Amino acid sequence: MPLVVEYDAERVRAAWQPAERRGAGLFRFAAALPVTGLAEEYARDVGGTPALRSHALSEELGVEVLLKNEATNPSGSFKDRGLGLGVAFGAAFGAKRFCLPTQGNAGVAAALFSARLGLLPALVYMPESYRGSIYHKACAHFGAEVRFAGANIAGAGKEMRASLERELAGGEYVDLSTFFEPGRLEGKKTMGLELAESFSGRPLPDAIFYPTGGGTGLVGIWKALLELQSWELSDHAHVRLPRLVAVQSENCAPVVAAFEAGASSVTPVASSGTIADGLDVPGAIMGHSMLAVLRESKGFAQRVSEASIERAFGDLGRLGVGAGYESAATLAALRDARKAGRIADGSSVLLLLTGSQLIALARR
Repeated sequence: MPLVVEYDAERVRAAWQPAERRGAGLFRFAAALPVTGLAEEYARDVGGTPALRSHALSEELGVEVLLKNEATNPSGSFKDRGLGLGVAFGAAFGAKRFCLPTQGNAGVAAALFSARLGLLPALVYMPESYRGSIYHKACAHFGAEVRFAGANIAGAGKEMRASLERELAGGEYVDLSTFFEPGRLEGKKTMGLELAESFSGRPLPDAIFYPTGGGTGLVGIWKALLELQSWELSDHAHVRLPRLVAVQSENCAPVVAAFEAGASSVTPVASSGTIADGLDVPGAIMGHSMLAVLRESKGFAQRVSEASIERAFGDLGRLGVGAGYESAATLAALRDARKAGRIADGSSVLLLLTGSQLIALARR
């Protein structure tokens, strides 16, 4: 099972800096992270994405629509938060080389941050169909060794753990898969810390729509908001926390199926494939935590059609919003949720846009 980092509240409060005194990048919330002290250039360009109101979407949907676009991160997606922290945390414990299965952005981020720390090249396993893809080329660009196996991330991961069984057991490689180590969750939670800072003095959004594959960010955002409360660092205006909404493609929706069945854990499904690569995750190692977060926040899980994702992707482009298919799924889900009455008139809703449109366009 995954490790979860817990903190000493008194030490966090003593080290906590007001917003105006923090630096930039991933480590601006250093007091709430498990590793610090890296060179400034390592992750100064990670995070810091604003929550911006979309007037056009707000008018269309009858709610305030806010967009937090992670495409400005150095490798082009929110994966830089989790992998930037995960690589740093692992290296602090002596790791020399990392490996992971990926369907894209996670592998690119692992390669980038391994290069920035001067570690041995990341070893990235991708599905067979990704050979020669933009993800393959991007990983290689940052020095990674790329191997191919299986039909999806589950198949690639199974092959990786079988072929590297000895190396993983002996510590020669460290597995950076989603929730296999604590650093990625801690890095992703910085999205929640940033949201709390962005909404200083005013209520948090009523709901956050999150494109859910592995689900690290979904759990991380909730962890951050609860930690701020437990550390007595919450803003006075944040008495009500957002409802969290897990968004998946109807072609691969294990979290939605588990939530609707009232289950306490997620059972893997057979994926039919989806244009949103990051949502093509048939199982969820921390599914129990995702389900708990959805219920604790009084949120829900929602599946969307492939056609609605395609339509939302095009609509975002016409509005000048650079975001990929996974991000477009959140807009599709909000549209469906409004029609079904799951989001009330006049609500404030934040769409978490996880990466840029460039990879989606390159794959067309």
